[in-house]
Amino acid sequence: MGRLLLIMGALLLVGSAVAQRSYDVDILAETFGFDDTTKKSVPLDKLMQGCPARDCIPSIDNPEYVTAGEAEHIGDDDLVITLAYKGEHFAFPTRILDHHEIVNDTFAGDPLAITWCPLCGSAVGIERTVADTVTTFGVSGVLYNSDLVLYDRTTETLWDQIDAEGIVGPLTGERLKLVPVSMSKWGRWRAKHPDTRVLTTNTGFDKDYTADRFAEYRESTRLFMPVSATSDLLHAKTVVYGFDLDDGEVAYPEALLTKPYTHNFADKETTVSRDEDGTVTMQRDGETYYPIRLFWFAWYTFHPETALAQ
Repeated sequence: MGRLLLIMGALLLVGSAVAQRSYDVDILAETFGFDDTTKKSVPLDKLMQGCPARDCIPSIDNPEYVTAGEAEHIGDDDLVITLAYKGEHFAFPTRILDHHEIVNDTFAGDPLAITWCPLCGSAVGIERTVADTVTTFGVSGVLYNSDLVLYDRTTETLWDQIDAEGIVGPLTGERLKLVPVSMSKWGRWRAKHPDTRVLTTNTGFDKDYTADRFAEYRESTRLFMPVSATSDLLHAKTVVYGFDLDDGEVAYPEALLTKPYTHNFADKETTVSRDEDGTVTMQRDGETYYPIRLFWFAWYTFHPETALAQ
């Protein structure tokens, strides 16, 4: 049986963040046309510009895939974002997504987007129907608490990736519909799902997809952008699986999930386990719940009242 640590103590800034740079174009004001009168739930000065222009990190809007047997561009130990959807299986190498962060595509006939924030280590799947219109998502060029901020190309609302919530623009306060995704080592996922299709490097962009751009970043406590605060209970980049439930929030360090982890959370028996393919799920009251996988600092920043399984 596990135990929980409730985190209610002092907040500590982690490491040092890169100072906000100045750019020739103010994305919020000049590209999106946002100002003090714009509908928002986050002050504009809390959104940090991370690159010179909107879409400076280009989304993949015409992805190509190969079969598992043809996937020579990926090794067994490479990290992939995984999607099991209506009987179909897909894998998205993070070394490719590090350069693009968003894949817009149609899966089993449904318009979806796979999103990845390398700074937060967070993968989120979302439906692409916004305001009753099928749209695509792009990288806004700003970050919120070091997290990717998406924008939809129909309403130009800004969406925080981790909570999938509109934070600036016409649809502020609304939530995107989530599609469960997980993360795994390629060899582990392929062994369970040999029918899987794999995103290729034929993205239409000239990028070096062989290097691990964020290897040093993952080992350090340093953040690229300021965050509100975090706790020192875990290394900032410890991988956790966070569940935002109706009766509370709880995070499970990846190291706990070598076997099923059962404990009492909010007066209910709760079991979190990792499947052979790497997918993490929670069983509770006969229901199955899916988490978001991300770094500890990112989960805590957005969910400071979380419990932490130990």
